Amino acid sequence: MTLDRERVLAQILPYKEEMERRSAEGIEKHRKGDFTLYIDAPEGTPITVRQKTHKFLFGTTAFMLGSFEEEWKEPVYKEKFTKIFNQAVVPLYWSDLEPEEGHLRFSKESEYIYRRPPVDLCLAFCEEYGLSPKGHCLVWNHFVPSWLAKYSPDERRAILERRCHTLAERYGDKIPAFDIVNESASNYNHGRRSLFEGYDEYALMLGGKYFPHNIKILNETNEAIWRDFATEGKYCAFNMQLREFVAKGYPIDQIGLQFHMFCRAEELTSKKTQDIFLNGRNMMDALDLFNSYGLPMVVSEITIPSFPGCVAENEALQAELVELYYKLWFSIPNMDSIVWWNLVDGYAAYAPLGSEDGENYYCGGLLHFDMTEKPAYRVLDRLINHEWKTNLEVKVQGGSLAFRGFYGEYEVVVGDQVYTAVLDTDKKEIKL
Repeated sequence: MTLDRERVLAQILPYKEEMERRSAEGIEKHRKGDFTLYIDAPEGTPITVRQKTHKFLFGTTAFMLGSFEEEWKEPVYKEKFTKIFNQAVVPLYWSDLEPEEGHLRFSKESEYIYRRPPVDLCLAFCEEYGLSPKGHCLVWNHFVPSWLAKYSPDERRAILERRCHTLAERYGDKIPAFDIVNESASNYNHGRRSLFEGYDEYALMLGGKYFPHNIKILNETNEAIWRDFATEGKYCAFNMQLREFVAKGYPIDQIGLQFHMFCRAEELTSKKTQDIFLNGRNMMDALDLFNSYGLPMVVSEITIPSFPGCVAENEALQAELVELYYKLWFSIPNMDSIVWWNLVDGYAAYAPLGSEDGENYYCGGLLHFDMTEKPAYRVLDRLINHEWKTNLEVKVQGGSLAFRGFYGEYEVVVGDQVYTAVLDTDKKEIKL
């Protein structure tokens, strides 16, 4: 099926100019700063200022490490991953991390489970390539181990605390951020059955107890955010939950907003689907609502589909949406991170690899199944590695260099001397 761009974007195009203006202004204001480098070198000495890394985190899941059916795909996956992304989501799904009680799949030698590489393997990957790991997720109402069912609610509470304690002891100083609670606003009733009553609030308390120095994320799915916002506005389920939890003083360090466009191709032209995912006004207003809390934010799980068939028009539309939305998300004052979900088509959840079943149907990757780049991948490469990085070539003049650039780590070459400078909101003047 070839998508009709004008019909799919019917509720975005009227707001596209406003979205682009907001994006440009917000990126300039919130992602960049004015810096001064003081340089002890003769007048006219050539200077090269090259941004090496971003302060802002651009992430994707590391779920396919060591999991490809053909060996040649592994190095290509790592190369494509690290060319764009500086954050990796590490799987901590309880049922796969502890398939038998007390049997924890931490070490690299742990038995193979598809899309669930051992934690130590993921952390070694992060260390090798300078990626920031993010743990997903500590407490979710799904992927609860089957062996937990034999215990009473009170016993489950104690076992959940044991899980948090164990993870904190082993990885608290290695993984800076964790999705502490996942999808409880939309799936609470399932969680009260699979875990216990009040499991989400209890988990937030455990997060404060065992992960005091880590970023603790309350992560939520489409239904309680974008779907509800389309009909309920500020009374959407996630905002009401968040308001309650903040009022109770629970330790929430980051607001996680998932954005999985899980819909059939033919549904993209319906007003209902567009109101949820493709309404420019709703997108801007919802982001403003959650930004108003003053807490750091992350667009935490992104699927923007291109659908089966490698149809050029559909992949071009995916790329157009990726550019429009990434620019808007990157511009939001309190946004700290944006996380794409499945990097490669054919390896999504609830489906045999390479099939068009389950989440594979959406083809929400940035690479095809054969590892070739889709237009959306090239869009992110251009934005993250070029448009959103600062590079200058000038000469020493007056003993200093003043410039405006993106926050991050820089390499500064002055003549034959090489310096490293980390430029941030509190590091705007540096003497080399």
